[in-house]
Amino acid sequence: MPSKIKNREGVICLQLIHNRKIKLLRTRFRLFATEWDNKTETVFFGNARIERQIYLQSIKSGLDADLKQLEELIRLLEMKSDYSVDELADLYTSNSFNGYLFSFVDYTVKSLKESSRRKTASICMTAKTSFERFLGGQDILLDKIDNCLMQKYENYLKTTGMMKNTVSCYMRALRSVYNQAVKRGLTTQKNPFANIFTRIDKTVKRAVNEEIIVRLKNMDLSIHKELALARDLFMFSFYMRGISFIDMANLRKSNVKNGYVAYSRSKTRQMLTVKLEACMQKIISRYESQTVDDYLLPVYTAQNRDNTSQLRNHNKRLKRISEMLGLGKSLSSYVTRHTWATLALRKGISIEVISESMGHENETTTRIYLASLDQSVVDKANAEIIKLE
Repeated sequence: MPSKIKNREGVICLQLIHNRKIKLLRTRFRLFATEWDNKTETVFFGNARIERQIYLQSIKSGLDADLKQLEELIRLLEMKSDYSVDELADLYTSNSFNGYLFSFVDYTVKSLKESSRRKTASICMTAKTSFERFLGGQDILLDKIDNCLMQKYENYLKTTGMMKNTVSCYMRALRSVYNQAVKRGLTTQKNPFANIFTRIDKTVKRAVNEEIIVRLKNMDLSIHKELALARDLFMFSFYMRGISFIDMANLRKSNVKNGYVAYSRSKTRQMLTVKLEACMQKIISRYESQTVDDYLLPVYTAQNRDNTSQLRNHNKRLKRISEMLGLGKSLSSYVTRHTWATLALRKGISIEVISESMGHENETTTRIYLASLDQSVVDKANAEIIKLE
């Protein structure tokens, strides 16, 4: 493709034709029109000076390598018989097929983000970073991934003290990417995840009793401002029926209307409405001058809007508070949700009401039976639970 600007190099383009559809790809290679032979479709050296000949030779070598890669990609895609010219172009331009795993992970993550599956994309990237660390920073050919390697990686994760469910999460993410590569014909199935733990292990009970919640609520943390904030965020989450940290962090002032806090769960997209009790308003008012933009609570700062790092900081502070309280196990952001549900059950509140209150998406039978629970029943249940003496 000649440049429209005089005496400027043009771009070499590749034309893909498949099923009567045409796609034009711009390559990274540039040269003048006089340096391209249209008949032989190759680089023309002519009487170029030695310095230019060296450059043109690098263009020719690079173009030959790209064409070889493109031909190999076409061969692999044809093994699965069904593919489009757009898919071929996408794989080529994203460099997701160069025979290596991490390039394909990046391609997969990009596709997940475009499909608004950001949480899954984040898990894939975290698993990639971990596996890359295990490999000493080196990428690996898809064809080199086998069961022996994955068993070594599993043992490596265990030696770091990682919990079984976290190990399983990483393995499932890598397995999903690997299977996608197999499906696309980019490698052959070698079942590298056979006998690798990819299930969900029964988790340790995270709920704490009401006495600990009361002690936490009444702690004097006036000289520990960061710990005081962590405690207040913990209590706010508990008051909100165990709202997740990310949902709490993303609450805006506009979420509060007519005495209620309404928000959409990031995990399920389900809308939940919680009555704004006095204890919640007290925390909101306490930090009203410390929030950025129109966020309801001071989780984010002007410098840090990353909920992952803020969650990490929050849990570190809760761990410190747990030590101050002399607890045998550390508090975390997950404790509020488990504790709210446990206390609700102990107070005789039905599982149906608990399910509705917490927005459980997998209580299908309960939802069919109840149809729609009256809001006042949920409000009464929450008021009973958070009334700490």
